[in-house]
Amino acid sequence: MNILSLTIKGFRNFKSSLIHFNNNTLIIGANDVGKSNMLHALRLLLDKGLSELEIEPSELDFHLSSDKPCDIIEITIHFNNITEDSVLSVLKGYVNDEGDTYLRYSATKSDLNYEIYIGHSLDELEIVNSRFYLKYVNLRYIHSQRDLHKFIRKEKRQLLNLAQQNLTAEETEEDADLMNEISTDLVNINEKVSQLIYVEKSTSDVNCELKKLAHHYSDYSVQLDSGAIQVNQFIEKLQLGANTNGSSVMLGGDGRNNQILLALWKAKSVREQYLSDEVVFYVVEEPEAHLHPHQQRKLAEYLNSELPGQSIISSHSPQIASKFSPDSIIRLFNHSGATEAAGNGCSDCIALDWESMGYRMSILPSEAFFSSGVFLVEGPSEMLFYTELADSLGIELDFLNISLLSVDGISFGVYTKILDALEIPWVMRTDNDISKISKKDQWQYAGFNRCLKIASLETLNHKDVEFCPELTIGNGEWEMVSSLINPSGIFVSRKDLENDLSEELPEVLKEFAGKKTNKAAIDYLQKKKAIRMRNFLKGNKESLATLSKGELAKPLHHLKKVIVGY
Repeated sequence: MNILSLTIKGFRNFKSSLIHFNNNTLIIGANDVGKSNMLHALRLLLDKGLSELEIEPSELDFHLSSDKPCDIIEITIHFNNITEDSVLSVLKGYVNDEGDTYLRYSATKSDLNYEIYIGHSLDELEIVNSRFYLKYVNLRYIHSQRDLHKFIRKEKRQLLNLAQQNLTAEETEEDADLMNEISTDLVNINEKVSQLIYVEKSTSDVNCELKKLAHHYSDYSVQLDSGAIQVNQFIEKLQLGANTNGSSVMLGGDGRNNQILLALWKAKSVREQYLSDEVVFYVVEEPEAHLHPHQQRKLAEYLNSELPGQSIISSHSPQIASKFSPDSIIRLFNHSGATEAAGNGCSDCIALDWESMGYRMSILPSEAFFSSGVFLVEGPSEMLFYTELADSLGIELDFLNISLLSVDGISFGVYTKILDALEIPWVMRTDNDISKISKKDQWQYAGFNRCLKIASLETLNHKDVEFCPELTIGNGEWEMVSSLINPSGIFVSRKDLENDLSEELPEVLKEFAGKKTNKAAIDYLQKKKAIRMRNFLKGNKESLATLSKGELAKPLHHLKKVIVGY
């Protein structure tokens, strides 16, 4: 049984959104975009840890639309692949022949009442009096603002209880014998503790003072001991410790404690699954808390492979995201004052494009998932140049949440398809690659056609002559192609970055290279591209501000306008 989709109408950040899930799903998005609210929508129907009072609506739960306030909340979960006997039994009559069923939470603002509906189709939902289905269908939830020590204590107790319930008769008898031994040992320990001289003196002082306070303390005394009179009390007070190289040590910092919590939670979940016929969905907010990048990636693998059911994770971590393919990622974003899911959530429409990235899949693409805008460039020299140019122009990339991404030989189209599917704004700037087709004695305009194809425009035929930017300025194909593609955020060099830089800063470049001609300066810069570009930028940063109104700066200005509106 799986959660196939969630439809949210009129609830908090959400005006009307359809969100699809995968078996292991990652939810990403900016702060305050509604990740926790989306998870809470699931919890209203599936979290048996929420009381009846906690699922009652408040006025703040209704979406405040700029055009028309929402007076009704509707949260609908579509389940599919229902084959479990326990679920089919409890939902008898509510599951269709394909193994689907629907749950809906509906609330009205006028009276702040809510109803729960269930049915085998959206057209035949029935009101039910309670969340009776929670006995066999529910979710387990770990909040992002978790008190690690409190959670560890709670999960530890529950794991012990579950393990005890799972004992055989022989094991129960064996444990009972051992408990009797421990009980005797506890009495001996407490007696020995009370015999310590400094303990005896301390308790004597306290008892002396008590007798001065009230007559009824005359036959009453206190003592310092282990705090456990019965063996059950002793076990209840057990704390998690650690052992390394044969020595007991304290538990680690918050990072290690976070891992201990998740390990306890998982171990307890497996025990629960073993002891019951429940279908459980696992929801974890920001599991990466306090962990370094390597452990974040390992944790993502662990949660994906080890939890015994469908998992839904929210995160701000590129390291976590790098372990999910885009068809398992839900990207939430704000559109016209309401939260939506890009591409209606998980989709397989970009799985093949993602696979085409092959071994080059890395942390860089996953970082882009968290961006408000992405600038795609050719390689390292362009990364260096546009980072410095943006700074010189007062365009703060991190403030605007813009990622610079080098495609490094991968087709620009692979990236643009993924970004389009996730509805992440992008611009690109590519070289004007031209190659000769020797057999036909013609020229292929690869750079132009790369851009035209991404813009879904008609490409150029092969030419009998090589494109020459020096002869076409103001009246040629570059101007024509640029006018078509620039509105889509696509920009092409006249030739490449070094040639364009020579055109906009000719004297500065020649002085840096120590050359008398532009061509010689360009050749010098291209021989050790990234190294010499870095040195050029280091010594000529003040000159970059003069590029503000030139062609080189256009992609930055375009992306900024898309993000902030001006």
